[in-house]
Amino acid sequence: MVTDSLAFISTRYGNLLPCSGASDYRKKHRCAVCFYDSGALRSVYLEEPQVLSFPSGDFQAELITFYEDGNAKRIFPLYGQLSAYWSIEEESEYAPEYDFEIAGEIYRIKPECIFFYPSGKIRSITIWPSDELNIKTPAGYIKTKLGIELYESGSIRSIEPVYGTVISTPSGDIRPFRYRPVMMHAENATLRFTENGDLILN
Repeated sequence: MVTDSLAFISTRYGNLLPCSGASDYRKKHRCAVCFYDSGALRSVYLEEPQVLSFPSGDFQAELITFYEDGNAKRIFPLYGQLSAYWSIEEESEYAPEYDFEIAGEIYRIKPECIFFYPSGKIRSITIWPSDELNIKTPAGYIKTKLGIELYESGSIRSIEPVYGTVISTPSGDIRPFRYRPVMMHAENATLRFTENGDLILN
């Protein structure tokens, strides 16, 4: 169920003003407010990016999606329409940066999307295609152009290495890489670990 209501939407993160529908050159053509079949709020596309407080920190959001119980599921700090008039480079130039603690180290990251567990803890951080991270993992430092997925405990769950990455294992060297024409989100990546840090080989 969808609607184009102009009223403020009340959530546990504050009152949100949905997009009015008056599109400009960077606004996506999508419904401002969506609901689950149950009537619970599913997503809000905001009129303007807004800084909101979540259990994991204060983050800007232009699009926010929700679990059916009302907890935030995904936030997109910016959610503009890429076109001949607005490039991904222009969009990412205005994206905010935040400090994230990952496996005991602090990284300055410009997230394209943050995915939360229902508890509010971060499950994954997806980065902009032009960016790259060098993350310390149980298999050593791994470069990724997609992002990082975490367990609810904060330990690393999966990461998508850049092409050509070689990982040494007791069974020999492996070159984890999955060709995905459209890499939307960082979860369920190729190189995966148990919560204790053991490499999952399958």
